[in-house]
Amino acid sequence: MVKSLVKEKEMNQEGIMQIPEWWSCPEGHEELQKMAHALGKKELLPRAFISDQERSYPRESLREIAKAGFSAVTIPVEAGGLKNGFTAFSVLSESFAHYCPSTTMCWVMHMTTAHTIYEAGTEEQRQRFIPRVLNGEVGGLAFSEKATGGHFWNVGSQAKRNESGYLLDAEKSFVTSGGEADFYLVATTSPETENPDNLMFLLVENDQNGVEAFPFDAMGLRGNASGPMNFKNVQVALENRIGSEGGMGYFNDNTIDPLFLLGSAACWVGIAQGALNMAINGAKRTVHADTGSSVADYQVIRHELAKSQIKIDSARSMLYRTAEAMDRCAKEGLELSECLYPLWQLKTHAADMVIDVTNAALQVSGGRGYMTGQVEKFVRDGRAGAIMGPTNEVLREWIGRTLIEVPWMD
Repeated sequence: MVKSLVKEKEMNQEGIMQIPEWWSCPEGHEELQKMAHALGKKELLPRAFISDQERSYPRESLREIAKAGFSAVTIPVEAGGLKNGFTAFSVLSESFAHYCPSTTMCWVMHMTTAHTIYEAGTEEQRQRFIPRVLNGEVGGLAFSEKATGGHFWNVGSQAKRNESGYLLDAEKSFVTSGGEADFYLVATTSPETENPDNLMFLLVENDQNGVEAFPFDAMGLRGNASGPMNFKNVQVALENRIGSEGGMGYFNDNTIDPLFLLGSAACWVGIAQGALNMAINGAKRTVHADTGSSVADYQVIRHELAKSQIKIDSARSMLYRTAEAMDRCAKEGLELSECLYPLWQLKTHAADMVIDVTNAALQVSGGRGYMTGQVEKFVRDGRAGAIMGPTNEVLREWIGRTLIEVPWMD
């Protein structure tokens, strides 16, 4: 009986083109990708729809990711990370986004926070905070402010020096995991520094006096709690200043931007593939009683599926090529800012692509796709990418200025 089933399957597969595994996964990361998809199907997907509809934070899903050993994959292996951490980060982010984009973006921002603490922090700070990260605590970035909008690297808030450290006074407009993270890396400025770059990072615990979070109610990514936060007269100890008093623009360009752009772009690729997979399965399964043909039997549908997959694979190719270049930079001791130009292109292309592909997935899915559900949710979730800072318009300007050989930021 088993042999006959195997033979029948082989007959059914005869003549079907098999997509090479290397086309969708960087070499050496096949098992990691399989683990990520297994985790996504078992833990992320069952909670994703509830998180979206109830605007609930995906804490359990993040906890399961931590249990699997993926809390700080980009830091050195000896500190708890993974080999070729940036490529691993991309594989995991893309895979997780097939199942729950909200969880994925919370994890991307957490990973960026953890990596910045490792890179900019002292050895004592690493010893204090990295074990907390590895044990499942979640970090968040508190950067953007209403006055500067999508230019999140420009902040107007201040933290004045006092005898105990710093007195932080800041109003932040969008903080992923706001009110839910265990701690935040807050970008502010120092009025006392002599450094021309007055950007400073302070580590603030979620339960400190003066920390206030507000609800997040958005079109998509409804589970990621990216609401405003206030830090009103929050006393921050000197030992919780990450890096120097001023001069943190370096880490913005060499740690935060590269990690955020890479991880978010991977998320948009994953959303697009997840939406297209749903559309493909629906097109194969849905049969019109009057014609006896499935939706997938129509040539126009197959062409739409093909065009979408080509767009996804073009962004995925950019994603993994850029991630591998970042891993080479890390091994050779080069700055990650060497990769900013391809990262700008990657984020812009992935964020534009996910809009096109999710719209096509909705169109192929017809009325079923328009109903509240996974495809409709992917459309809403993916729309966030192009407006996340740096917005696609800002990035295209930086790309264009680079092409005509003028300074990209004045």
